Amino acid sequence: MPQTITKYYNNLAKDYDNNRFANTYGKYIHSQENKILQYYLNENNTKFNLDIACGTGRFLKYADFGVDISIEMIKISQKKYPDKTLKVAKAECLPFNNLQFGNITCLHLMMHLNNHSLSTILTEANRVLKLGGKFIFDVPSEKRRKLTKYKSSSWHGGNQISVKELKRIVNNKWHLETYYGVAFLPIHRIPKSLRKRFVKLDNFLSKSIIKEYSSHLLFILTKK
Repeated sequence: MPQTITKYYNNLAKDYDNNRFANTYGKYIHSQENKILQYYLNENNTKFNLDIACGTGRFLKYADFGVDISIEMIKISQKKYPDKTLKVAKAECLPFNNLQFGNITCLHLMMHLNNHSLSTILTEANRVLKLGGKFIFDVPSEKRRKLTKYKSSSWHGGNQISVKELKRIVNNKWHLETYYGVAFLPIHRIPKSLRKRFVKLDNFLSKSIIKEYSSHLLFILTKK
């Protein structure tokens, strides 16, 4: 599967930004994710931060280091951020030293893998993260998919998880600080001209007691 993922993103790289985040759907998602990252990360203190699956650099403003499995994505992000250290690497085998980073982000990767790979990545992230550091990542919500009876037809977005299952996977090396929902409302069913008006409502619902029914769950883990 990794070769399939690599080929897919190598081919998509040059059109990725316009294809995924230049439209109203992408801007809707980005605004929610960025709002959460802004709360935990400082754009002026990025020296010891790592972005796993950095892609074309959507969140590299929060990190001085990045890795991605796609060399074509790395080429684009390196042009945007020539002073940052970016490498082609798998999340399961990071080319960095133990205890090197203060914080790690990883968005839109776990959705393509499985929970065994998630567990492996958690172990690797723990290795390179300093004590008390945060690991911020997202996974599609299992409860939402059961409710809507959604089933992915391929590896693309094929993974999902519940909070209960994540707690089972997370060992005593991590503390689940909290989690947020992303895209509680069915964005694709909202007219494009109206989507921007629903962001505040979506943000509210994505932090409410029913947030686990959001499309994606964004977890904040702290290394013990």
